[in-house]
Amino acid sequence: MSEMVSLRDVSRVYNQGRPNEVRPVEAVSLDIGVGEIAVLKGPSGSGKTTLLALIGCMVRPTSGRILISGRDVAKLPERFLTGVRRDTFGFVFQHLHLIPGISVLENVMLPLYPLGISFSAAKRRAVVLIEQLDLAHRRRFTVETLSGGERQRVAIARALINAPQAILADEPTAHLDGDLSGELMRIFADLRGQGKTVVIATHDPLVYDNPLIDRVMTMRDGRILGGDDE
Repeated sequence: MSEMVSLRDVSRVYNQGRPNEVRPVEAVSLDIGVGEIAVLKGPSGSGKTTLLALIGCMVRPTSGRILISGRDVAKLPERFLTGVRRDTFGFVFQHLHLIPGISVLENVMLPLYPLGISFSAAKRRAVVLIEQLDLAHRRRFTVETLSGGERQRVAIARALINAPQAILADEPTAHLDGDLSGELMRIFADLRGQGKTVVIATHDPLVYDNPLIDRVMTMRDGRILGGDDE
């Protein structure tokens, strides 16, 4: 399996050298393969969300190397990092960040607007994803009228609209019951079947104990403790 993400001795420090210095990620090295579902498991404050942001090039490391598909991105200028984020990653946030008052279709299309894609082409791409995620009957509904599971699927469709290589999901089951959590994991497994990498940060046993997961990495105090045996 080729590596989608490789981190080498990556740390993130805030307020470095000051009395209030914080190290949410400390000397982390890991590899995540193409087409793998990997979980960053740990309690709140363990550093998993910061590590996910580092993987997704949303936060720069204080030290260490981050390779995305073999390319070292840690020190790239911001204008190049924007392209890496856009072309490589789709993000599913804990609070979804859907826009109320506009339709499912419009929410899914949003990431395409800055790219100069024609409205008709953007709509065609969004409709395909909406249909794949069984939301066609809801496409004209505003997102605040949807169920929690439907809103989660809208967020996934939006994350996929740029055809990313990897999906990064932060606590994606936080607001879902057991049945909907299982449905979400099946969606992620389908994405793996399409060759996409999925990285999930969670403290939910419904996620990290799910048999569809390829690998679990346990985090505590900013460090990776080990694999599935932790």
